[in-house]
Amino acid sequence: MKRAHRIGIGLIALAFLTSGCFGPFNLTRRLYNWNAQVVGKWEREFMFILLAWAPVYGLTVLGDGIVFNSMEFWTGKNPVDPPSIRQSDLPRTKRLVRGDGEAHLTYALTPTGPQLLVEQFRQGQAAGSLRLEQRDGKTVGLDAEGRVVFTAETLADGRIVVRDSSGQPVGTHSTN
Repeated sequence: MKRAHRIGIGLIALAFLTSGCFGPFNLTRRLYNWNAQVVGKWEREFMFILLAWAPVYGLTVLGDGIVFNSMEFWTGKNPVDPPSIRQSDLPRTKRLVRGDGEAHLTYALTPTGPQLLVEQFRQGQAAGSLRLEQRDGKTVGLDAEGRVVFTAETLADGRIVVRDSSGQPVGTHSTN
């Protein structure tokens, strides 16, 4: 068999093996997340250029595209775990200031799921807080003592219904 035929058959076999293997690219994402941990903007960029030139990024994309994503497509399991999201990877607090008012938005991952804490300040003094969390497919707003202030639920038709603490509807928002 001629060399060109063998190469052609190999490429066809490779195409069948990798068909439909568009996947999560876990190895590449893990390398990217590792690169993002490098401290300092210039050091991180230097490391990225080095890894791209080496060509570590190219090898991880190739490994994911041909091997790991194909394995996941055919077996349902990817031997490379996806990168985990750690609390330290997320922005902790965003500060918003308008006039003499200020708000601190703090996003946190908790064992029960993500939460957003909104703390309000007026002239530097605490003026209230609200904690938002997901429960049973609804967004729940809680006061500083943990009492439900409101719930918001997205309905099947896309409308959002806001209810007070007693469960009575107080507003509806439609995206149309």
